[in-house]
Amino acid sequence: MDFKKSFFRYFQFWPWIMGSLLLCVGGAFYFLKTMPPSYQTSALISIDKNRQEDTKINTFSKNEVEKKEVNLSDEKQLINSYGFLAKVVEDLHLNITYLEKGTLLDTSVEEIPFIVNSTVSNKLLSKKKYDIKIVSNGLLVSDPAINKSYLIHGNGGPQSFYGLPFTIQLTPLGKKNSNQFLSKEYVVNFESITQAVKNLKSALIVETLEDQNTNMMLNHKGANPELSQKILNEIIVSLDNNIIEGKQKLYNNTVNYLNQRIAVFSKEKDSIESIKEKYLQNNDILVMDNYIADKTNEKNSKQESSLLNKRQIELTKYAINDIKKTGNTSVLGTGYNLEAPTVNQLLSNYNTSVLESDLLLQRAQKNNPAYLNIVQQLKTQKQAVLNTLQGYLEYLNQNNIANRSEQNRANSEAKSIPTKDKVLGNINNKIDLKGVTYLTLLQKKEEATLNIAVLESNLKTLNAPETDYSTVFPQPKSFMLGAIIFGLLLPLGTIYFKLQLDTKIHNEEDIQNVLSHVPFLGIIPKINAKDNLDHTANSRSTIAEVTRILFSNISYLLPKKVDNKGNVLLFCSANQGEGKSFCAFNNAVTISNLNKKVLLIGADMRNPQLHNYFKISKNISGLSNFLANKSEDWKEFVVKDASYSENLDTLFSGEIPPNPAQLLTNYNFEALIEEAKSMYDFIIIDSAPVQMVSDTLIFGNLADVTIFVTRYDFTEKNTLIQLNNMIKKNQLNNVGIIINDVSRKSAYGYNYGSNYNYNYNEMSLKKPWLRRFVS
Repeated sequence: MDFKKSFFRYFQFWPWIMGSLLLCVGGAFYFLKTMPPSYQTSALISIDKNRQEDTKINTFSKNEVEKKEVNLSDEKQLINSYGFLAKVVEDLHLNITYLEKGTLLDTSVEEIPFIVNSTVSNKLLSKKKYDIKIVSNGLLVSDPAINKSYLIHGNGGPQSFYGLPFTIQLTPLGKKNSNQFLSKEYVVNFESITQAVKNLKSALIVETLEDQNTNMMLNHKGANPELSQKILNEIIVSLDNNIIEGKQKLYNNTVNYLNQRIAVFSKEKDSIESIKEKYLQNNDILVMDNYIADKTNEKNSKQESSLLNKRQIELTKYAINDIKKTGNTSVLGTGYNLEAPTVNQLLSNYNTSVLESDLLLQRAQKNNPAYLNIVQQLKTQKQAVLNTLQGYLEYLNQNNIANRSEQNRANSEAKSIPTKDKVLGNINNKIDLKGVTYLTLLQKKEEATLNIAVLESNLKTLNAPETDYSTVFPQPKSFMLGAIIFGLLLPLGTIYFKLQLDTKIHNEEDIQNVLSHVPFLGIIPKINAKDNLDHTANSRSTIAEVTRILFSNISYLLPKKVDNKGNVLLFCSANQGEGKSFCAFNNAVTISNLNKKVLLIGADMRNPQLHNYFKISKNISGLSNFLANKSEDWKEFVVKDASYSENLDTLFSGEIPPNPAQLLTNYNFEALIEEAKSMYDFIIIDSAPVQMVSDTLIFGNLADVTIFVTRYDFTEKNTLIQLNNMIKKNQLNNVGIIINDVSRKSAYGYNYGSNYNYNYNEMSLKKPWLRRFVS
């Protein structure tokens, strides 16, 4: 990248850059002189939110409660909320501002000799401005909106006037020193609460310190330090009151909630106790431990009784079998261990009768009537014993059935003891839990009630509002530096976008970017109409010098010829107005003054321009007349004008025909060129624009060199793409490109000045001081 070239590309616009810089710096200087400085007032407060944890309802110990990170985000949002700031605005009347009227700018003042109070609702108060002046007989209030003034007499209490939305009165300072305020005029601005809140919010900065989450920094930017301090103090007081009100509300809500829960728990506790009472009554339980012991003993007793009864049954059965086996005169056993006194007595009586029969038998024979009578009695007694035993056995069997039923019942009741104990235990646990919770709620209620009684804020002011009197805005150094940077960036940015959006051809680089394979022949600077077009061989004029250089560059493109015939130079362009006729004419004159015989042909038969340089009629006969009539000799139409050069002949376009393309397609023109090549050293053709008509492309192959003319800041870059397509199609031969009408000033900017400084004595072009220094 050529930095020097890029620099001068922008440097050519130095007047605009310097003007923008001076304008921005001047504006910044005026702004700094007229704008009242703003200062920052700061205050530091601390809010200990850990002290609020005691009001929480929980039964966990402090070690068991998970500590949460404490931050002041809620307080920060509260301070920035509309409702909070609206209250500050209303309390300090920030929607009413007082200014001292100045010549250029109204300024804020600390001492005001009067005070106004709105008589309408803040919601209905709209943006309004009043001019107030203290006069000898009262106060003069002016409404600029309607151009109306009100004179309020008296300097006593609040004064009102019909049509004004406020009352006004002098302050003690205004009453005491009213004379010193007579020459001053003040402006009172009213605005809505909403707008005042927006203004306050934009000037207020609330920050929490990262190292200590309990500290908060309050900053306010304003032109009046005293008012800023009042605002911060009011914010701190309002925040403190809000915290206290919030804690009061929290404590009251806590107490109300605790009362509700205490009532609910009391009912639930009574309900559970009633359930326990009914359960004990339904299950015939007085004391659970005694109940368990009784049921266990009863079970064991029933089991033992059942075992004894079964033993008596077995013994009774044994006794019956044993007695049945015993003879009628034999003694019955008495060791049966039967718990039946009647059976035992019968056995004893039977055995006594047997003993008596044995004694009788010893004295008498078995057939003794007395003995037989005793034997018969023994039979009767034995049968009575058996009958009694049978009856006892039946009793025992019935008793066994009853014992089995009682034992089953006792077993069932014994097995239900764990279930009943569990149910009763659950009921007791519920009662205990309700009791503990009930006591906890009572304790928390007492704590909350005590907190309400001794309520205090957890906000502390660590640093009272203080003002840093170093200017916050505008800062002169940074403001001026910003103005300088902006003053440079604005024109440079504009120039950059202008250059980026520019689609015109300006320099060789623009051409080489598209047609790198096409030779660049040079430039032709802008020639004023008043300049003398001197083309003599010794001329040092700009046009003479540049056309000589151009001819020298063209010479390198000319093909070698062995037949010594003349060369054909075709001058063409993309569109009308790009200067092809000018270039063709001036090159023809310059070449002819180099002792070369030149024929200049005007082949643009649609819009001929060559006649203007010779100051002759446009309708002079010429090429079109020859092409239209084959019998004519073209040499008869050639004009010789020695005013420019004795070696220059001109064949003008002639009368404008209706069909130029058709005329050019016949062989007359080609025959003309062939004949002219043997008579002249150079045949220079001024042709029609190639993008507008096809005339030039018809005979483009006749040219030895085609000079494609572009115009500075006029020709579009996309024409180069179309030219490239024509070259690829061989519609134009041996093409070279020139840039026409380049201004001398722009030539320097695009690095043409050093290469094409044609006449140092005549032009007297002075380089800028910076360029002289760089060079």
